[in-house]
Amino acid sequence: PPNARWVLVSGADEFIQHGDTPEIPLSTQEYDGGVLHPAGYPAIADFTLRGQRPIWRFDSDSGSIEKTIWMERGRSRTFVRYTNLSENLVRFRVRPFVTLRWFHALRRGADPSFEALQTGPGSLSVRADGNAPCVHLGGSGWRLELCLDWYWNFHRRVERARGFDFAEDAFAPADFVAEVRPGHGVTLQLVADELQSASDVDASLARFDARSVSLVASAADPLEQRLRLAADQTLVHRGPALPGFTPEPNTVIAGYPWFGDWGRDTLISLPGLCLETGRASTAKTILLNYAQAIDQGMVPNRWPDAGDEPEYHAFDSALWFTHALAAYVRATDDTEVLDVLGTALLEIIDWHIRGTRHGIHMDPDDGLLTGGEDGLQLTWMDAKFEDWVVTPRRGKPVEINALWYAGLKFAEEAFARIGWRDAFDTDILSLIEDSFATRFWNPETGGLFDVVDGPDGSDPAIRPNQVIALAVAGDLFSPQQRASVLAQARNSLLTPVGLRSLAPGDPAYCAHYGGGPRERDGAYHQGPVWSWLLGMFIQASLKVGAPADELRGLREAMLAHLSDGVVGAVSELFQPEPPFGPEGAPAQAWGAAEWLRGLRLLRAANGR
Repeated sequence: PPNARWVLVSGADEFIQHGDTPEIPLSTQEYDGGVLHPAGYPAIADFTLRGQRPIWRFDSDSGSIEKTIWMERGRSRTFVRYTNLSENLVRFRVRPFVTLRWFHALRRGADPSFEALQTGPGSLSVRADGNAPCVHLGGSGWRLELCLDWYWNFHRRVERARGFDFAEDAFAPADFVAEVRPGHGVTLQLVADELQSASDVDASLARFDARSVSLVASAADPLEQRLRLAADQTLVHRGPALPGFTPEPNTVIAGYPWFGDWGRDTLISLPGLCLETGRASTAKTILLNYAQAIDQGMVPNRWPDAGDEPEYHAFDSALWFTHALAAYVRATDDTEVLDVLGTALLEIIDWHIRGTRHGIHMDPDDGLLTGGEDGLQLTWMDAKFEDWVVTPRRGKPVEINALWYAGLKFAEEAFARIGWRDAFDTDILSLIEDSFATRFWNPETGGLFDVVDGPDGSDPAIRPNQVIALAVAGDLFSPQQRASVLAQARNSLLTPVGLRSLAPGDPAYCAHYGGGPRERDGAYHQGPVWSWLLGMFIQASLKVGAPADELRGLREAMLAHLSDGVVGAVSELFQPEPPFGPEGAPAQAWGAAEWLRGLRLLRAANGR
């Protein structure tokens, strides 16, 4: 990832057998009409996450079986190990379902180009016409029983709930059969390069577990340990991997399973994913890579899933770049990077002052940034369905201008450190300081306008963007204003797992997130809780002087969520009303990142 992501194998039917007794299913598949076959779920006795490795235990009258899955870092290799914990010989039968599909699509219909080739007593390869890689299945200890069947109408209930195609077909080339003695195991390999020897598989598992241990070695807090592991899974390498080398991360997957390589998400996530986990060198690599792609003072917001041309359609990606760069320099005191990235920083400032794409430019009267065009959604509240831009936020958004001011303050500090005198007109800072609170303060609500100077004037909607502004540029407001903004957020937006995107009581507020694409896009930023905003709320609260004890409950809520949804991951969204069920992408980068950063801020406030 992030590019060329394929679903080569979508699942498997799994059975065990003791002697002459009937087979016991371990797996469960759902088919059209709600048919469950086989129904192996009653055999699941336990599930745990050991580091980054999921482990299931299945119990039957004849004993227990353990199953675990891991992937080889930097390689397209997945391993599924089955261990016999019983006192008798167990026969395993596994029938994989091969799809060879693009990760945004489903496989439909028998493809006559699918070809299965047996490559050994316990191995085969499946290939098909098109761009999908060939998949190799099997390994030591297995024997093959060819079947070459197609299975029809797997029911993908999450896709159905989201209003997408939800029926899928898959090719079942063979059964993999193994007899396993008590206390022993057998590993099914699903790989895109070549099958590994048994000793290499064992070494892969040892490396996988050792790496998980190393990632949390310096963290005593169980919550921090789990968040570090969640964060690690989102740091990936963009570009070709050299044979024989494990590629190092140079970007971020915004969220699994659907999202890609997005500039805004990467740069918001960078401080938490990298600086909170001791990976400053990775942060530097990401910043240097993004700096090379700056164009007209803008940072790409989306790297396509295929192809080389990035897309520049975000008001804030370049501002989050300056925010991430400031966090990196302040955390590492690496002034040498400024000799390289100072030019990029100056390019961002110059283009935003004089004007860049999408009408983005500085208003010389107040020093604030304004921008927007019909049909575009340029801020992080970027939902759009067909021609409907749900939250256009044209004009001068509050968090955009807080980031603009904070970036200029950092640039003033950075350029002074490397001796760049008069690199830009620092009088802009005074202009913003004189205008910001005056322009954005809304005395009727005791909060901040979400946008000023929009097509319809100022927008009084109570949104979390004012909390972002408070977190990154709180000095622009009086102590009384800061306290009032925070109280409004606490009363209207705060939940145990993040901030609502819009306050209840607003005519546009959506109390439920769900349905098809139109319904979900229409609600996306109109109420649902966003996990990443929790870090901003913690930062803003502590800046205002709120006692850390008042925030103690947030830590317990974070820990509880990591056992909900996708275990060990931070969800993108939550329902806006209790019990705040997880929604959206089940493993989101900036959620894990900002929870990590917020946790560190809480510990610092408590003197630990």
